[in-house]
Amino acid sequence: RPQPPIARHRRAHDDADQPSGSSQRLSCGPRTRTRGTRGTRQAMSSHPKLDEKEVADRLQQLGFDTNDPEKAGLLKATMDKLDKILTAKSASEAIMQDLHPAVRGRVEKLRDLQESYDRLEDEYLEEQRKLVLKYEALYTPLYEQRREIVNGKKDAEIEPVHMEGDDENEGSSSGEGGQGIPEFWACCIRANDVVSELITAKDDEVLKHLKDIRYELLGTPEGGEDKGDEEEEEEGFRLYFEFEKNNPFFDNDVLVKTYRMVDEEEGILEKSEGTTILWKPGKNVTVKVLRKKQKKGRAKGPAMTKTERCESFFNFFSPPDPEELLSMEDEGEEVPEEEMELLQEALQEDYEIGCIFKDKIIPHAVSWFTGEALEDEEGYSDEEGEEGAESDDGGDGGDDTRAQSNSQANTSDAAAEQPECKQQ
Repeated sequence: RPQPPIARHRRAHDDADQPSGSSQRLSCGPRTRTRGTRGTRQAMSSHPKLDEKEVADRLQQLGFDTNDPEKAGLLKATMDKLDKILTAKSASEAIMQDLHPAVRGRVEKLRDLQESYDRLEDEYLEEQRKLVLKYEALYTPLYEQRREIVNGKKDAEIEPVHMEGDDENEGSSSGEGGQGIPEFWACCIRANDVVSELITAKDDEVLKHLKDIRYELLGTPEGGEDKGDEEEEEEGFRLYFEFEKNNPFFDNDVLVKTYRMVDEEEGILEKSEGTTILWKPGKNVTVKVLRKKQKKGRAKGPAMTKTERCESFFNFFSPPDPEELLSMEDEGEEVPEEEMELLQEALQEDYEIGCIFKDKIIPHAVSWFTGEALEDEEGYSDEEGEEGAESDDGGDGGDDTRAQSNSQANTSDAAAEQPECKQQ
């Protein structure tokens, strides 16, 4: 089960000085992998042998009768076991020392098998990495062609497609149908149930100017060239949102959101970063302006105003920053549990939305535009619901009352009206 986001960040914060893994992790979802090979075991700090007499004296002070032969034997056995644990080079060695030699031999054989498995898994991950890079390179030209079609670069090359009920003369005149596919990406985003919850009416006006969305995997070579060891160690991904130049809302042409991972396999998020949006005067949809009227009797003057942050999709580019709370913990200050929970939820939502863009919306954009992707997701949910209902029915047996109740329920369901299918 994935760790809560703040726990992931906490681990990243605590382990910042630890060396990162040697192989690049490319999947977005967390994956737990445990290594226990002998070559990677860390030695425990050495401990001096326990002083049996000192321990016995201390136990006598606590009321333990060490002169009792039975208790003395128990004390001796306990001391020997503690000595093995404390003087062992590692925790695993302490466990091995406590085993019968015959069992120890079998465990060693299992360790050999585990090492063979780990070598194969390393080969698998390397092959997987190469396969992902191979297909990412093959996807890129398709994304570029899609971008050209959406933005009207291929209009002259594409024949109109007529459907039943179309006007025969529709589209015959030059210039009809506009350029490209209007509001393509805005429609794709609104079609996703999770992302659409972030979009307000003011956001809709801004998203009309969105021309393209793409992503790149951090630490991956471009054009087959090696970026260098330092950059190859980066894990995570970056999203690019390209807007029309000279759009009426902000000066940026491209808004960027970056997710940097400590270990992408285990879903350990280091931090997320977003572009600072250069809003034009009076166009910032992420804040609202509050005006306070002057009280009667006072000299007239300009109304007092203040701004407050409000809900907006574009808050996505101002991600939550846990560093402030983590620094409070480091300084010994108590962080309110409620604040920590709110931060967990915000980090979790931010990461999930980033993965939705990378894994769902960008690769399958046209399916979101036409509504096919939403139908597929709803169909999958319906199948899960049916499976759950079947499992809840229990066995084949049942009394007459229950059978009658089920029959009535089925009849009622059949008579009910079908829900209206609304166009996205």
